[in-house]
Amino acid sequence: MSSEEDRKRNDLIYKIIVDRYDLEWKRTNDLDTKASNVTGIAGILTALMAGISGFFQQAHYKWLFLIPLTFLIFSAISGLWAYWISSFDAINPNVLIEEYKETAETKILEDVSATMSKHTMHNFLVNQRKVRRIYGAFIFLVLAIGLFFAFAIMNSVM
Repeated sequence: MSSEEDRKRNDLIYKIIVDRYDLEWKRTNDLDTKASNVTGIAGILTALMAGISGFFQQAHYKWLFLIPLTFLIFSAISGLWAYWISSFDAINPNVLIEEYKETAETKILEDVSATMSKHTMHNFLVNQRKVRRIYGAFIFLVLAIGLFFAFAIMNSVM
């Protein structure tokens, strides 16, 4: 291969890796938004449920509402845990400038591409952990809402 073909190939690989890195960064922002939304909804519903449960006349059923409230609290905690700031790998520009100030362009592209590829995989794994935590928060939220309505209907029937 000629050096021109190497250059084009390296540019293409670099562009693909940078695009994938940017995608993980955007995904992190989206996941953080989802985590904060689930946490906010769980918090609002917790306050509403605590207030609404006071309107039920039959005092012996009021303790049942602690179950959905517990699930809402777990949902909020899971959402906050997903939102927790975790390390997001990136290339340090100062180190890059110092390390490669007298290196050929092709070598820089190859090294930076390899490093960004590793950083992208690390960031992907961090995001996958966030996804699992958000999924858990959402499951707790759905269970809490379902149980609240089930207990409310059971309380009104009895």
